[in-house]
Amino acid sequence: MIKARSRKIKTPYYLIMPPQILIWVVVIFPLLWAVYISFHDWNPTISPQRTFVGIGNYLNVLRDARFLSALGRMLYYSGLGVTIQLVLGTAIALAIVEYIRSPRWRTTVLVLFLLPMMMAEAVAAQMWTLLITDTGTINNILVWLGFSPVGWRAKELALTTIMIVDIWQWTALPLLIAYAARISIPDGLYESARLDGASKWLILRKITLPYMRVPLAIAFLLRFMDSYKFLDKVFIMTYGGPGTATELPTFYLYQTAFSYFKVGYGAAMSWIFGIIAVVAMFFFWRLAKRMA
Repeated sequence: MIKARSRKIKTPYYLIMPPQILIWVVVIFPLLWAVYISFHDWNPTISPQRTFVGIGNYLNVLRDARFLSALGRMLYYSGLGVTIQLVLGTAIALAIVEYIRSPRWRTTVLVLFLLPMMMAEAVAAQMWTLLITDTGTINNILVWLGFSPVGWRAKELALTTIMIVDIWQWTALPLLIAYAARISIPDGLYESARLDGASKWLILRKITLPYMRVPLAIAFLLRFMDSYKFLDKVFIMTYGGPGTATELPTFYLYQTAFSYFKVGYGAAMSWIFGIIAVVAMFFFWRLAKRMA
């Protein structure tokens, strides 16, 4: 019996170098530059000189009440908003599988739910800005139904309004993942459960959700990661206002670095915010692995 020899193919060095150079230029160098500049006090609009302050910027960020308040708003926005997206998307996916038997109609319904997600963030934000004005379509409908108009961008409601818009646009992602997870469960399990007299609620608890938990955890992780760098809708719909009611860490970071030109302080803030993001992602990843 002749054994086939495995021949190791070496990739030419000149084919490896361009991607490596690109990674260094686009990713590694900006990160190293951000680390360097975070230890300096620098306002490029005043002077090209940079003053070394050590970890002073990092200590000031940790004592910054405005930054800590923005983190609290991020926790509310990401935690509640993403949870609602996950629950709503899962419920819609299960309803589609349960009550729509025709493959053509299922595809049609899925496409309709996916349309908002295919829309650019800026377009969605601008569209909803027009809808929620004091004389916009939504308030006109409320008045026509006999209700009082709502101040959607008032201080108490502005962040929730942006969260509602984000739920409208991005519930489709967990919906799609939940739908794919649900149709991958063997039908034989459901047939056996029904023959044994199991109720729909029991089937949901003992078969559907246990089989779907890992995909749902991944869906939550993806949406949480995306909401963590949220900026577009806040920038267009409220610009962080009224006051700082909708100011999330990403928007405060943007203002610090590119409006106030405190570049060193903004770089330190970005690293602290990034470290918090890495810790949060590590926690969710470990949780998803335990569910597997």
